[in-house]
Amino acid sequence: MLKSIKSLLKLPLFFLLASNLHAFYIGVGGFNVCMSANGSQYYKKCPFSKRIPLSYALKNEAKNVNAISMWITRNWQENWYPSNTINKDFVQKGYTPIFIFYWFADDISPKFVQKNKTKYFDTLKKFAKYLQKIKGKKIVILNPEYNENGMNDSEDFDILQAQSILLIKKYDKNAKVGVCLGDFGDYNKIWDEYNWNLNSKSLKYSAKLSDFIAFQEMRAVTRNKKEQILNTPYRALAFAEYLHQKYNKPTFLAYIAISSYKAQNIQKEVFATFQKVLPIMKNSANLLGINLFNYIDVPNHKGYFKTAEKYFGIKNADGKKKVSFSEFIKLK
Repeated sequence: MLKSIKSLLKLPLFFLLASNLHAFYIGVGGFNVCMSANGSQYYKKCPFSKRIPLSYALKNEAKNVNAISMWITRNWQENWYPSNTINKDFVQKGYTPIFIFYWFADDISPKFVQKNKTKYFDTLKKFAKYLQKIKGKKIVILNPEYNENGMNDSEDFDILQAQSILLIKKYDKNAKVGVCLGDFGDYNKIWDEYNWNLNSKSLKYSAKLSDFIAFQEMRAVTRNKKEQILNTPYRALAFAEYLHQKYNKPTFLAYIAISSYKAQNIQKEVFATFQKVLPIMKNSANLLGINLFNYIDVPNHKGYFKTAEKYFGIKNADGKKKVSFSEFIKLK
């Protein structure tokens, strides 16, 4: 499978782009940053009172970026991402907002979902009303990585997600909404159909109502072998093709997170490979966009990848560009 994918990379660029006529999103995660005297943005030791919208930093550094992603967690409040700021500093400047609705988070399980369903929909309704205040197009990624802790074959959660999509659409017809799978399985493989098929029961109705099927890819040396990390673009291509073929929907790489922790050159090589793979993904999987988990490192971030979680950005927390930066800004 890997050899067949790599052979596609030899095709002329005009062939690969021929059928890709829709707008393509290049997103980065973040909302606001601090700016130094010389114009470099940073996050480390960045007081909230001095922070400005991320768009001010992007316009001069990463001109390929046209979307900014924000996370809606269980304790989300509207003042985290003021709609006036998004309209003025994102939308009017050409950045499409991406909202990642992550209410259940890592606590997700059949029991936890059943117990908290009412609270979940209360927050979702509040969020849907908030979306009405934001002008133009917006993208909503629902319940990323829901397919863990026994949820991958949950028919009840499929219904919940279908209801969630309908609720958001009721309040905001400009919102494009998609459910989001975690790409879990055997990372020694490129094509991993056995593990991907385990999610089928949870996508009977929600996949049909989704505007796209989203997925994520996260790797770090604290959990993955070097070869597994380097193969991430090929695995992403394979998973996107699988999802597109199975559900007949566009796909969206909701967030790509490659940690630079003890792996700066590996991170760089992954984005260099994505430059070659993206034209294929746009055509063979109708990929709508790719979103970087963090634009700048978040020094207090914690999670599954342990220390490596702090290094998912393409800029250090002090504002210095990593070696991967020059490769990421070539994505289009």
